[in-house]
Formats: sequence, structure tokens, C-alpha cells
Amino acid sequence: MMCGRLNPEPMLTLSLRLISALAVLTAVLAGAQRPPNDAISPASTSTTLVVRDVTVVDVEHARLLRKQTVVIEGSRITALGPTESLRVPTGASIVEGAGRFLAPGFVDMHVRLYTEGDLVTYVTNEVTTVRNMAGDSTHLDFRARAAAGRLVAPRIITAGPVVEASPLRHPDNHAVDDAGAARREIEQQRAAGYDFVKVYNWMAPAVYEAVVTAARQAGLPVAGHVPFEVGLAGALAARQSSIEHLRGYLVELLPPLAAVQPTASFRDRSVAWNNIDPARFGPLAARTAAAGVWNCPTLVFSVHEMSPAAAHARLLSRAEVRHLSLRGLPDRSTERYLAGFTDADYAATQRGLAAQSRLVRELDAAGAGLLVGTDSWLAGFAFADELELLVGAGLSPARVLRMATLDAARFLANRNYGEASRSAVTPIWSSSMPTRSPTSQTPDGYTPSYSTDGCFAAQTSTAS
Repeated sequence: MMCGRLNPEPMLTLSLRLISALAVLTAVLAGAQRPPNDAISPASTSTTLVVRDVTVVDVEHARLLRKQTVVIEGSRITALGPTESLRVPTGASIVEGAGRFLAPGFVDMHVRLYTEGDLVTYVTNEVTTVRNMAGDSTHLDFRARAAAGRLVAPRIITAGPVVEASPLRHPDNHAVDDAGAARREIEQQRAAGYDFVKVYNWMAPAVYEAVVTAARQAGLPVAGHVPFEVGLAGALAARQSSIEHLRGYLVELLPPLAAVQPTASFRDRSVAWNNIDPARFGPLAARTAAAGVWNCPTLVFSVHEMSPAAAHARLLSRAEVRHLSLRGLPDRSTERYLAGFTDADYAATQRGLAAQSRLVRELDAAGAGLLVGTDSWLAGFAFADELELLVGAGLSPARVLRMATLDAARFLANRNYGEASRSAVTPIWSSSMPTRSPTSQTPDGYTPSYSTDGCFAAQTSTAS
């Protein structure tokens, strides 16, 4: 039986407080693996899985559908309806869902994957699809093994090597200094099997145009930064599929005589948010919506990378850190892009989040698309932080959940982000979007577990 519309606050609570996933069920529906034999009903060799008598979180209409049964055949949801009337296929494996919640899997639209351990952190936090923003052959291997069920991982949509003008700012980036080089690079990335092209800060307008044209001919979307010389107007005119981090708006938000201008210095571009002209938000948001360009704000990037020393120390001491497969904890003193930052600059960067939050609200009000992404060294554990920051920016909890699920699915499907996007992220109500099921947690937060048997057993009630 469908319930009426409700206050969406409990839905956010489910996502932020009850975020320890039924990891194996997530993996099953993401195509990663079958659950252990002792976690479900005896018919465990069946390819049909039934979640019975569960509460389904309808992110499209901001409501809870209680006492529902969901039928999954292979990796596709084939039926959803009231438990009292939906017929369960004979021989299906049964997961008892009474007292549990089932929702679409989260999509993190801005990640950097380094190790197989990173992949586990996303699945554990119910992120069932990721968009990797800087790729190489390692990520193609991750994607293939995940799709084949040989790697516990979210579905992976990956860029190739980041493209920019020389000299390269990162050794893994690829240089494109003229139109011919741009066409050759895009063809190589298409042939290798990457899903989209990421552009960076340094690129001449003519080369950017060549990249966009070649990528469009190759069937590859273009996403990333707004190159300095191209500017926001150029990115909107090119219909760049998404703009990352909001920084591409700074030049048009700042008055000419502002104390800090958005130069190539990352310090200046971070602190400059404190000098914007609020009257410019609305027109820029309207232009963005008219162009059909989406934004991935990644507010959490500024918090995780550029908090003052005391707050950063608290971040490094979070319990989740011990589960990361980092090559040592982040050392800001060795990061070239943070050179020149003082603790006062870090504090100013945090104050500047208020302006970024205002821009997010204005974009949303104008109807411009928004995506949830993290770009954090905390990997999958950063996702809940970004959800909280977006709610803190003034978006409703229900709106943020929709951004993190259904909106991401539609963005990927409508912009041809590779085979994984077409097969993985359609809404739960229609066919194949992977799902998650939160578990009960203490008020102090969740305790992540990497024992898949334990995660699954804790969520599965005894069949009656």
C-alpha cells in the first residue's frame, strides 16, 4: 500500500545516520557477487532474488512505499509491488526486508580511484556507481573486472587521461597543444574504451573547440574544469556536459576591483569566493540552465583538503581513516597546489563555502542540473559528508537524495556516458538501478564493516 507524501527529513536520516550498507546485496545488484549461502533462504542457487516486505524509498516522489516486495532476476529489477498481492516466483531466494529500507544506490560523480581498496569503501557506503575523473589502463581493468563480477566494486564510468596544454601539471595528464593533437588524443581515448573526456585548466580556446568537436564525433561527453582562456561563456556555448568544483564561475562572479582575483594561483581561486557579487548569481544560473550544462559542486573537497590545521587534524583522526588503502595520510606540506596557503587562508576558504552554497541554491532554483561528487582522499567515506554539506547549503534532504540517485542516472543515460551508464543507473522503479538497504545505527554514527557475511547476515531476517 502506498503511503502519502511525507516530511523528507527521515529519508536524509536514513542516508546519513544509517549508511552502513547491506554490502552484499548491493554487490549482487551491481553484478559483483552472489550472497553467502547462509544469508538467504535455501534456494540460493536461484538467479532470482526477492526482497520481501521491505520499505522502498521513492526518491522521485519523496515518499516511502511500505510493505513492498521487490523481485530481482539476474541484475534487473523485474517487479515491485505490495507484499500482500505481488506473487513471488517459485524457487526464488528470499531476503526478509521487514523493518528495513531499500533505495536506489548512490552515484558519486567525481572520484579518483587509486587502489582496489578504494573501490570497497564506495560499496560499503552504498555508492554503487562512480564517475572516475582521471583514468588509465588500471581503471579500464577495474571496470572490466567489476562488470564481470570478479571484483567487489561499484560500477565504474571512467575518463581517460586528463587533457591539458603543455607543460603538464600532472605527469599522468596528456598534452594537447593544437587541433591535430586534440583529434589524435580523442581518437586514442575512444579506441581504448574510455567513457568520457576530462579537460583541465590550461587549454587554448581553439584547442578546446577541437577537443569538444572530436569528442562529440567520437560519441564521448566532455566534462571537467573550465579552462581559464575558454571561460564560462565558452564552456556553456560548447555544452560541456558538466562543470566540476564551481570554480569556473569565479571570473564572472567577481567585481573588477575585488581584493582577490581568481588568478592561476589555487590559493587565490579558493579565497576569492569571499569577494563575489551576489547580484550576479541569478543571471549566471539562468544561463547555465539554458545551456543544459550540469554542475558537480564537490563542496566536501574544500572541507577535506583546505580546513584550518585543528579541523584538519580532527579529520585525519576519524575512525574511517584506518580502513583506507592510502599511501600514507595526506601531507598538505608536500602538495604543490597548496603551496602558499596559510592557516588564515584555509579559514578564508571555509568562509567562502557560504558563497558556493549560495551558487548551488541559485543553480537549483534556475533548474540547472546538479550532481553529487566528492573528489576526496576519504574515498567512499566522504559521500555522506557531501550530502550533509548540500543540505547545509539549503537544498532539501529529499532533493539531495534525488540528486545522488535518479538525477545522476538521467544525466549519465542522456549524455551517453558509456555502456556502464546505460545498464546500471536507471531508476529502481523501472528496471536495473542497484539498491542499498540501511541498517540500524547508534546515534553516534556508523561502524563500517568489511565482512560481507556479517553485513549481509545482520540485514537478513529468518524466513517464516
